[in-house]
Amino acid sequence: MKKIAFLLPDFQEGGMPKVASNIMSGLDGNYHQHLILLDKNSEIRYEHNSEILPVCAKGQSKLEKIQVYIKRIKIVKQLKKKHQFDVVISFGVAANIINILTKQNDKTVCTEHNVKSIENKTWGFFGKVYDVLIKRFYSKPDHLVAISNVMKEDFIENYNIKNDIDVIYNPHKISDIVERSNEELSDSEKQLFSNKTTIINAGRLTYAKGHWHLIRVVAELKKEIPNIQLLILGQGEMEKELKDLASQLNIADAVVFMGFQSNPYKLIRHSYAFVMSSMFEGFPNVLIESLACETPIISADCKSGPREIIDEAKDIHKKITEYEVHKGGVLTPAFDGEVILDTRDLTSSEEQMKLAISKLLKNKELYNDIQSRCAAKASEYDVSKIVKLYENTF
Repeated sequence: MKKIAFLLPDFQEGGMPKVASNIMSGLDGNYHQHLILLDKNSEIRYEHNSEILPVCAKGQSKLEKIQVYIKRIKIVKQLKKKHQFDVVISFGVAANIINILTKQNDKTVCTEHNVKSIENKTWGFFGKVYDVLIKRFYSKPDHLVAISNVMKEDFIENYNIKNDIDVIYNPHKISDIVERSNEELSDSEKQLFSNKTTIINAGRLTYAKGHWHLIRVVAELKKEIPNIQLLILGQGEMEKELKDLASQLNIADAVVFMGFQSNPYKLIRHSYAFVMSSMFEGFPNVLIESLACETPIISADCKSGPREIIDEAKDIHKKITEYEVHKGGVLTPAFDGEVILDTRDLTSSEEQMKLAISKLLKNKELYNDIQSRCAAKASEYDVSKIVKLYENTF
């Protein structure tokens, strides 16, 4: 039996722990699994069937974070010596660099989950450090996995990584999503959907998710669809600013901030559409989850992931100025990155998202056609298919 370790910063929220959890559940019985958590105080919010190996607590100041990182390298190296893993798969820059630096006889598999040349710019000092580390070390693991073709190109073009890069899309437990999406709504949740045309978004309330665009779009849509409602699932540092924007636009009653939801899928299933307004993504799991809930998707054509999911041609170099309707959903022009928290006129990209939502909600034939394809599209990303690609890598 092979010994495999999953190395992550934490296991409490976000795409990386969810992907790791799905891979863990999909592996066959030939693997003895361990979970190395860099933050020893991490909550465990995802399923796993592994022995947990905590490392150490987080640092607070820049100096403490650097000191803690060095300490984590030492501890992980000790864990590798003690357990003699056959494979160690890591998630994200912080874990990947430690995996590479502590390599012994284990096969190192490093996975990345966002377009680093974009994401790192949002991280200030540590983003610049990560850029240097990626250029220096990402040619060294036995396998480097990108979760989209755009990410692969980003590594080659912006980080000069010349070794082979595997592209493996994120795995999803489609049957579990479907089952949970069919759970009955509570009385208060039923009330949310009563006499409403509801669209939904789920994601941390951060710059990357661009929620202000969606709120501004809904304010304009309300003029032609008076009962439109936007549900926003998630928490984050921009929550107050976004609530203030909804109030400023006089649509506070039409934008419902629902915080963290243990089962977002039943809410997604009962919504007319899932709309994603992100500035950038790696591979947006939530779009696949929405397809599994048979809820049509509309997404800004950001880097990366939405076009590879929605456009069957997967033409990752295509740029658009008007919305596009595809069999897998609707793509709208990417946003330019500006944060707009006021009542000025819609930008051209916001206007196109408004037109796309309006068309999908009003054209029943188009809506039914796209909805009829959702389940089959989601099945392409089922864990049973994707994990086989990881097992080949291991």
